[in-house]
Amino acid sequence: RLGHLKNLSSIFYRELIWSQPQLKSEIDIQRNRRIAPSFFFEFRQHVLKHFNIDYQRNEKINCQSLNLFFLVRHNYVAHPRNPSGKITRQLSNEKQILNDLKTKFSNYLNIHFSFNHFEELTIEEQLNIIIQTDVFIGMHGAGLTHVLFMKPNSSLVELVTSSWQTQKHFELMASINNVNYQRCLIIDGSLATAQRIFDCIKEKISQICPLMSGSAHSQLITTTFSTVVGNFSNSNIII
Repeated sequence: RLGHLKNLSSIFYRELIWSQPQLKSEIDIQRNRRIAPSFFFEFRQHVLKHFNIDYQRNEKINCQSLNLFFLVRHNYVAHPRNPSGKITRQLSNEKQILNDLKTKFSNYLNIHFSFNHFEELTIEEQLNIIIQTDVFIGMHGAGLTHVLFMKPNSSLVELVTSSWQTQKHFELMASINNVNYQRCLIIDGSLATAQRIFDCIKEKISQICPLMSGSAHSQLITTTFSTVVGNFSNSNIII
């Protein structure tokens, strides 16, 4: 990516960290690795500790209070290859889909549905959200790399269109971190997209919490209608 900065005669970096060449990396996609390398879990714990994330408190899934998080993609300049900042893999009817999902999940027991974008959040804020997430939903994109920091036995639902359905980067990342994975094929702009995403999420919920009933109004139902930063409990609305 540095090669795209051709208009600058010189670049000064205060800090620069070189990673292994891709073909020599233990998690290079070409290796098709589905079992974590020996250093992976130590690396994960090191990162979480560095940002003061209490990962041990959030290591288990609580089916009585399930957190669903939808990662929204906004336009921003991510790297020199895309100076316009226009993100291609976005849901064209995103607002409607989010509203539909909020409505659908408001009928389910003990489910907290929330959404946010990560572009303007600190890494600590991002990790605080992810470590509390039981089902992580988002379009194919770099933000799904956070699956590496999710709790064991949680789930990732990767939304893909036909152009991206063969990509398996995040499926492999989920596998090495013992996270359940679901590739959810959608048609962007379709009126059926929200229902399709809803069905994919329900499938993962039934996998991680098989005893959770589809609808039971006799117990507490909580739904998060606003976006979140850090702690899911900050914006719960009790019905």
